[in-house]
This record gives sequence, C-alpha cells and structure tokens, in this order.
Amino acid sequence: MATQLAALLPSTTPAGDYDVRVIYNGVASAPVRVKVVDRHFGFATANAAGYGPAQVTNSNLNNGVSLVRMTSGSLNYQGRTWQFRPARRGESLVLWGTGLGPDPASDVTGGSSGDMKDAAQVRVIVGGLEITPTYAGRSPGSPGLDQINFTLPLNTPEGCAVPVQVRAGGRLSNLGTLAIAPGGVDVCSHPFLAADQVRALDAGGTVTVGSFLLTKATSHVTLPGLGNVEMATEDVGGGIFRFRADQMDGMPAGLVIETGTCYYRRHRGRADLDSVTPLPAALDAGPQLILNGPNAANRAVPKAAGNVYNLLLYQSSFGGVGGTGSPTLAAGTYTLSAPGGADVRAFTASTQFPSAFAWTNRDSIASIARGQPLTVTWTGGGTESGAIVAIVGMSGGRVGGTDADPIFDLGIFYCTAPAGARTFTVPPQATAVLPPASASGSDGSVGMLGLIATNDGRQFGRFSAPLVSEGVAPGVFAYAWEIFKSVPVL
Repeated sequence: MATQLAALLPSTTPAGDYDVRVIYNGVASAPVRVKVVDRHFGFATANAAGYGPAQVTNSNLNNGVSLVRMTSGSLNYQGRTWQFRPARRGESLVLWGTGLGPDPASDVTGGSSGDMKDAAQVRVIVGGLEITPTYAGRSPGSPGLDQINFTLPLNTPEGCAVPVQVRAGGRLSNLGTLAIAPGGVDVCSHPFLAADQVRALDAGGTVTVGSFLLTKATSHVTLPGLGNVEMATEDVGGGIFRFRADQMDGMPAGLVIETGTCYYRRHRGRADLDSVTPLPAALDAGPQLILNGPNAANRAVPKAAGNVYNLLLYQSSFGGVGGTGSPTLAAGTYTLSAPGGADVRAFTASTQFPSAFAWTNRDSIASIARGQPLTVTWTGGGTESGAIVAIVGMSGGRVGGTDADPIFDLGIFYCTAPAGARTFTVPPQATAVLPPASASGSDGSVGMLGLIATNDGRQFGRFSAPLVSEGVAPGVFAYAWEIFKSVPVL
C-alpha cells in the first residue's frame, strides 16, 4: 500500500495560501491548508526526517564524490560503491535539498536557469560561521532538486555534530549537523565519546550516555494584571540515555559550536522547537538516586516515568501561595549516587556549583530589536576552564490552526562565550530570526532573553556508569545557573 506521494510544485505557482487535496480512486481527501512562498530551502538528512546528520557530498577525493559521514569507509548502494569520511576545513562540499525558488527551465527540461545565490541571498551557516556559496541552484537533470556548493573556512569548528543551516530569501532552513575532522583523521572527535562509539553511531547503532543537570533558575516575567513577577526554582534531574546518531544534538556537549559563536533557527508549523528531535530512550539505574552537597544531605531523587530522575529542590511562592522547599544550591561540590538497577550498575557523579553569577545589565535591556546587535554583560559563572555562559533569546506564539492542531511561529538563538569574558554581543543575524512578540503574552506571543552559566562537560563533571550488559557509559553531571526575563521583541 502506498504511504508516500511526491509531486513537483510548478514554478509558475503564485505565492499564497492553498487547500491541498489528494484524489485516489475517485475519492478526495480532506483539505490541508498550506502556504506557498517564493523561497524556503530545506535540505535532506540521513534519516529523511529533516534533523540529524545532513546529506552532504564531498568532491575532494581523487576517486570521485564521497559522502560526509562521522567515520571513514565505503558502502555499496544500488550497484555503486560510495566512499565516505568526515569533511575537513578548506574543502568544497555540496548540500542537497529543495525550495531555493522557482526555475521554469527545471520544470520543463530538468535543466537549470543558473545560479540563484545572489538573487536568493543564500548563506550556509556552519558552526555559527556564515559562508557565501559558490553556487546555489537547480541540479541539472533533476527537476526540483537544488544543490548548494560551498567551501568550509579554515576556522570552521570541528566535531561530530557541528550545526549546519541555510538562509535563503530571508528564511532559515531546517537545522542539521555536519561531521568535520582534521586532515588525515578518519573519525570525527566528540567531547567524550570514544572512536569505537562514534563508529557504532555512524553504522546505525546507538551509544549510551549519562546526562544529569543541577539547575538554579530565576525568571523575571511580566504578566497581564500582575505586572512584574519573579519566580525561582532549583532542581536536579537527568538519566542514562541511549542515543542514535540523529539525536547527538541532545547529548551533553553534543551540539558543538565554537565558543564565542551562535546558532539560531526559525520554525513555523505544527510542532514546537523542542519536539523536532525525538527524546532518546532512558535506562534503569535504580529506584532513586541520592543527592549530597551544601544544604542537601541524602536527598532522594525519585525515578519518574521512562527512567528519568528528577527532584524539585525549591520553588518560590506565587502571589504568596504555592511555594515548596527552601533555597538549596550554594557554592560547593554536589554528588549523585545511583544504587544500580536493571540496566545500569551503581555509580557516583559529581559537579562543582559556582559561588556567584549575576546578569549585570539585565535591567537596562528593555527590548530586543530584531536585526540589531545585542550586548549582555555578567559577573561570575564559574572559574574552571570549561565554564561558559550561554545567551539565549526566544520569541513567538500560536499564529493559527485549532486548539487541537495549533500552528506556531517560533524563533530562537543560542550563543556561547567563556564565563571569564564577562560580555558578549549577539550578532544581528541571530536577533533577526525572532518573530515580533510582547513581553506579557497579552497578544498571544511572548519574548524571553536569558543567560545560563554552565560547564561544557569536556573537562569537569565527567563520570562513568557501568552497564549491566554493555560495558561503561560515559556521562556528564553539569550545573546550570539560569537568569531569564521577559522582553518585547520589536
């Protein structure tokens, strides 16, 4: 039974809203409302779902075209042998997708009317670096198929999951990842996965990784009828997760962007930004974990559904009611101990919570101006070499659909800087992805800006969890001191 229908939208189709129906055996389906725009590029990914490793080819090998993968090797597909290996700085790559814009020549003959990179203002964004392609347009002989040829700069970040995205016609594509390694290296480098684990992922397998987070969060929000309200929470949670290659951006330190740069995306559709990549499966490490540290002696962290562990340590009251616990997290070392369960044996993890963190120019930032630079300043946030501060902006809300099937328009940027830098300026191309929004949510949209002090998991907070049947899982116990405020996006 057919489960997929492919079609080519004619280049002469005017932009606008349309009802799409499928007629099969004389029976028409219910209409689905779609929006047609001049350009909205999307690239193919290895899992055919629009996230994870991107479908990219490399023509730098002597024996022809190769696939960009996390490891090196070869495979046979439809009678052809394909070479594959990680990309390298300075190499020319080809990203494959569709949606660069109308091209009547392609519709009729499968040809190409030429390069669209200037007309569509195409940029490839790799690890926060914006790259002007050498060609962007139809792939000759393949109606509707676009290719974007680009060269990796010599300062491109390296890793197994470097973010890659395309901006064309002012719109951002889906967000995927690209494996980039030094010359002569046949396996990309992950912050804590061994080479054999990366090979297992690249071959379609899974790896098991521990991820726990100790969080102190303060939000300063504006609510209709209540004005400015401050809410504070502290909690600890996480688990031992089994990841696929297309879920690497959910690993600790998995979404590798060079410190001092940003990634950003805009999403319009029937899902929020956090539901694009499915959550990994979690393993049983026992009925509960035990947390110890300053102000926390032998606190039980219970196991919730799906083998995820979580404990709310403190929640401030709201309007004088609803609070629980008392402020707990203070400077010092915290440990998590697991007794062991059906999948994971006993282990202990520890992390160092910082002594101070303050967003020093928070009160002077009254709004986010779209397409304009935004400077934030702070003090504290950790002193170890792996201490970083993430700057996060987000905005959007529901723009259509029904209560049962809502449509959202959401934007987010995420930048990182060394904690010791004490300042960072978010570039205008990052703030430009945020849709206009109010601070209070009174119009159905809301804007937020925040700073998060954390450790990147490369040197500190590392632990190992012995598995019942699979060896040892590497893991990271990180801290996150978050400060957010609601702001209008103008």
